[in-house]
Amino acid sequence: MSGSGEAVLVDTGQDKDGGRKLRKACEALGVTPVAIIDTHAHADHFGGYDYLLRQFDVPVYAPPLESSLMQSPLLEPIYLFNGAKPLTEMMSKWLLAKPSRVDTILTPGTLEIAGINFEVIDTSGHAHVHYSLLVDGVLLAADAIFGTSLLSKYPLPFGQDIGKQRASAAKLTDYDTSVILPGHGDPTEDIKGLVKANLEAFDHAADAVYNACQGGSSADVLGLTCNALGINMTDIPRYTLNLCTVTAYLSYLRDEGRVSPVLADNHLLWEQT
Repeated sequence: MSGSGEAVLVDTGQDKDGGRKLRKACEALGVTPVAIIDTHAHADHFGGYDYLLRQFDVPVYAPPLESSLMQSPLLEPIYLFNGAKPLTEMMSKWLLAKPSRVDTILTPGTLEIAGINFEVIDTSGHAHVHYSLLVDGVLLAADAIFGTSLLSKYPLPFGQDIGKQRASAAKLTDYDTSVILPGHGDPTEDIKGLVKANLEAFDHAADAVYNACQGGSSADVLGLTCNALGINMTDIPRYTLNLCTVTAYLSYLRDEGRVSPVLADNHLLWEQT
């Protein structure tokens, strides 16, 4: 928010309800949005753009690759269903946002909008390309890091590149920051404590996936991992999200030399090395 009554919005929530809340918050503060910055293209972070862009004709900034997903949001349920036509259950707003235009592709470095100076930080991993924003000592980390309440509720936090996800979380302590705001959680000044909790959660999930590699398929590994972590999957969208995450952990563990994929009898199986 600038001294001239102009504001830059960062992410917009799941749907029109999230967009409406942002509009009302701007009205209450007496500010006018002049731009929207997107941190990454998961539906719960850009679903409100459709509503807001009909209220405010402002430019949209987004990272590379993620911008393509925002403009063609069907790609999210498609990649979660192995590139095939998604099941009907996956076509809800949870995984399928309305499309949004993107006017400017973000790059890491400095960015000035309406007199507000941002440092754009590459914190990829949760999404293949994910950027966080540092402004006036406040780190808008989005899903580069999770609040502790979410980690307790979801012991298998979503990630698409676990190696990058761990590295991105770890480096958040390197910045001159007084407050960190996770995408799902409350702001906190205990940045080191929050980073530590996230790294421990990632490692706990990695160990569960490793222990589940007993010669079964990725789906078998998912089932054993969820049993070990106390996760009960009751709907198809959650199943596909968790399968994507487990597959990301398998790729990470393979890179770490801890597991190996084996093709046998037309099945891709996972074994500990």
